Amino acid sequence: MIRLSRMSVLAISVLAVGCSSEALPRTSETSSDTVRQTDSSGVQLPFTTTHDRRWNPANAGTSYEPCTAMHSERLGVLGWAPESVHDAAGTNGQTLRGCVWTSSDVGSWVVDQVVGNSPSLDAAKKRLPNDGFTEWLEDQRLRARSVGVLVYRDGTRCETYVQSRQAGVRTSVTYTGTATPPIAQVCDRALAFTRATIDKMPP
Repeated sequence: MIRLSRMSVLAISVLAVGCSSEALPRTSETSSDTVRQTDSSGVQLPFTTTHDRRWNPANAGTSYEPCTAMHSERLGVLGWAPESVHDAAGTNGQTLRGCVWTSSDVGSWVVDQVVGNSPSLDAAKKRLPNDGFTEWLEDQRLRARSVGVLVYRDGTRCETYVQSRQAGVRTSVTYTGTATPPIAQVCDRALAFTRATIDKMPP
């Protein structure tokens, strides 16, 4: 089970823009047979969800679905194990919507890509300013689009942010091994995942 740090939860909340799962009613004992299992294009999710509010007003700002954006073959080329995929949301009605994968090399790396409503990259930066834990680096340009890059000062985590309609798509790579690599290497993997999926994110 992937445990999010305090700062990771804060970073995810950047995408929420005032929306939270507390305002959403919860459904108990929901059968997976009655729950939506496809993205907006009808592509099947790579897992079976029992969360009938996996898609909700807090993450409806874009139709982009991280869990179906990349084929298994491409995931493998980038060093991620397709069979390791699981839902990023731990409970029903969460703000974030997306998936988590581990690396194919003994699980020393974790990548997650999630969607949550957000008005802009600038708004994300204001909600999570540079502090002693995190720092926004210079924006990158991928496919003629601005990509925010956020690093964690302990050197184990790097995130990208791409605006998609009225939502932000955050891609986060974390190193879970013992010998921490250069942060540039962590960001390279986050940017590679972003580059492989950005064309599917509605601008």
